[in-house]
Amino acid sequence: MKSKFLNLVMPIAVIAVGLVGALSTNAMEKKSSKVAPIMGYKHVSAAIPCEKVQTCSNNGIFVCTSDIDGANLYAKPGATCPNLLYRDTQ
Repeated sequence: MKSKFLNLVMPIAVIAVGLVGALSTNAMEKKSSKVAPIMGYKHVSAAIPCEKVQTCSNNGIFVCTSDIDGANLYAKPGATCPNLLYRDTQ
């Protein structure tokens, strides 16, 4: 009786532990992929090195461009804006 019970319950317990592990890993991946929006700046001239345009992201595969004139947008960590920004959609 005890042997039959263990033979029935053990595979179910192993499957349950595997499912819980897989679901928690997937939830952690989704949580880490969320990134706060970053303001994008475009290069205008030497007198005005960076002009605020619109929000972008720092991940994705498409270069973040201005909706107005199509200029590439950059992050502004200091006085200049050297870091090119990306976004998920084109």
